[in-house]
Amino acid sequence: MTTLTEKINAVNVKLRSLGIQAIQEIKMKDKEGKVMGQIKYGYRPQYVFDSINEFLGPENWRYELIKEEIFENQAVAEVKLFLKTDAEWLCKGSHKGQMNIVKGNIGDAQKGAITDAIQKCFSLVSIGTDAYRGLLGTVYNPSSQHKSLPAPSSRPALSSQSSSPQPESQPPVQSQPAHPPEPANPASLPKIAGIEYQQFDNFVVAVGNKLFDKKELLKSAGFKWNKDQKNWYKELTH
Repeated sequence: MTTLTEKINAVNVKLRSLGIQAIQEIKMKDKEGKVMGQIKYGYRPQYVFDSINEFLGPENWRYELIKEEIFENQAVAEVKLFLKTDAEWLCKGSHKGQMNIVKGNIGDAQKGAITDAIQKCFSLVSIGTDAYRGLLGTVYNPSSQHKSLPAPSSRPALSSQSSSPQPESQPPVQSQPAHPPEPANPASLPKIAGIEYQQFDNFVVAVGNKLFDKKELLKSAGFKWNKDQKNWYKELTH
């Protein structure tokens, strides 16, 4: 019987395999339409919920709306997420989501805020965590990774519920079909407590807690700091 952890891992593997078509830019704007703060990257909601329903089953999760607030140019919602395991419903915590009000359309903003809150709740069980680790910007915009790379050499360049209402489908961004890269040789990656590795085409990214405290170990293993994406990466050689 498949465990919840195995199902969650399967959801994340599926999301990664979808590549750029499942990723979107997230921009917070003021009432004049100016971007506030840093542009972030996240998974498109429809791809997240489709993957969750595929591996967890739509009947095995639901949410409860706790609170809604409407501000001058933003809707905010707080929801609780429940997952069903062994015939029992377990609460996995609550989270707030937000969405800009565009052209006075409060209804769409409310729905978007609820969707955002649900996705954040799922991050509490490690679904879609690549978004919150800052790993999706490199996939969405591979050129940003190039900025921190050395000059070209002979090596190839890097490339890159109550019953729950389902978010509206968004058209996928056209891209080439995703082909999973060959797995990195584990022997070439250092074994550091609390550190895991995510592979993207011809490079790997170190993820985990307190990476800054382990920077010397990462440096000695050939990892470099990407100041744009704020992560430690290493080119793969074949």
